[in-house]
Amino acid sequence: MLRNLIVQMNQTQQFLWRTHPDGRRQVSWRVWLLIFVTPVLFLATAALLAYDSVSFVSRADRTTGEVVRVYEWEDWTPWAGNHTVYGPVFRYEFREGEMTEASLGQSSANWGFEIGSRHEILFNPETRGNVRLPLFEHLWALPLTILCIGLITLIPALFGAWRVRRWLRGGAGG
Repeated sequence: MLRNLIVQMNQTQQFLWRTHPDGRRQVSWRVWLLIFVTPVLFLATAALLAYDSVSFVSRADRTTGEVVRVYEWEDWTPWAGNHTVYGPVFRYEFREGEMTEASLGQSSANWGFEIGSRHEILFNPETRGNVRLPLFEHLWALPLTILCIGLITLIPALFGAWRVRRWLRGGAGG
């Protein structure tokens, strides 16, 4: 009697997985959320960042920008240790006869350009100050890195989903 009452109470409460008295196994939607939330978030973020790069490149105009300033500071990363990173500021022609300056909004150890040097840049003709270098590092490295992390986290998620489905079927090892 008490056991039946406890079983009935458990069936009305929140659960992740459970076995019914008749032997049927059930898994909550929360389990699937916990299994797939990390890879889905990484893959969605990679897709959004890739879309941002594609849309920027498709709308951008190419021009040559002159480096007018280079900000530099010390940085630390696990793979490079202590090193100097640079944030160049470019002067470029925004509209016919109208010069403006803009930074990339990012920094890199590879961007220690000489002041006065000229480099090809992409700029949004609708927004002053929105410039990017037409380099893999600036346009595609971040989306690709996050995509790789998403694919790596998808492997244990798929293994976990396989184990849960095996448990639902009542297979061995569940």
